[in-house]
Amino acid sequence: MNAPDAIPRGWSRRTRHVLLRFGLLFGAYLAWGALAWMMVSVDTGSSTTISSGTGRLTTVAQSSTTLYQEQPGMVGAILIALAIALAISTASVVWRVVRRSERLGVTGVIVAGLVGAVALLGMLTIGMFIAPLAAFLVLLALPIAPDRKPTPAPVNAPPPGWYGDPSGSASWRYWDGQTWTVHSAPMQVPG
Repeated sequence: MNAPDAIPRGWSRRTRHVLLRFGLLFGAYLAWGALAWMMVSVDTGSSTTISSGTGRLTTVAQSSTTLYQEQPGMVGAILIALAIALAISTASVVWRVVRRSERLGVTGVIVAGLVGAVALLGMLTIGMFIAPLAAFLVLLALPIAPDRKPTPAPVNAPPPGWYGDPSGSASWRYWDGQTWTVHSAPMQVPG
C-alpha cells in the first residue's frame, strides 16, 4: 500500500461538531458559575449619607453587601431559571447526539431566546452578565453535522476487481463493487 493512499486519520466532521458542543456546554456551565459567584459573592458596596446641620453631606455608614443580600428572592429566581435553561439545553444536545439527529435544537433555541430576552430586559443591570450564557445556549442549539454516508454504487457498476486507477496514475486500484478502496498496485511494464 502506498503512503498517499492511506485513510486520513482526522476526526469526522460530526465528531468535531459533537466535541465542540460538549466544549460549549462546559463553557456555558462556567458562565453560569461565574454569574452565580458574582451575584452571591461580589460586593456591590453601598453607603448611607446624611446631611449635617451645615448643609454638607457626610457619609455616616458604609456597608458592603452583595446583590444576593440586597434582593435574595430575585437573585435566587434568576439563578434557578438559568440553571433550568442550562439543563434543558444540555438534555437537547445529549438527545441530538445520542439520536444522531442533524436537526436544529428547537427546544434549545426557545430556551436561548427566553434567556436572551431576560438579558436584554436587564441590560442596564445584571443582563450584561447573562448575555454570554444566552450566546452559549444559542450556539448549543445549532445543528450537528451528519455522518458521511457512503455514496451508492451506480446501477451498472462493474463487479469487484482490479482496474486502472481512476485518478490517472499508472497503477491498479481495487474496486470493491461499491467504492474505490485504498488498495493499489503498480502496473507491470511488459518487456
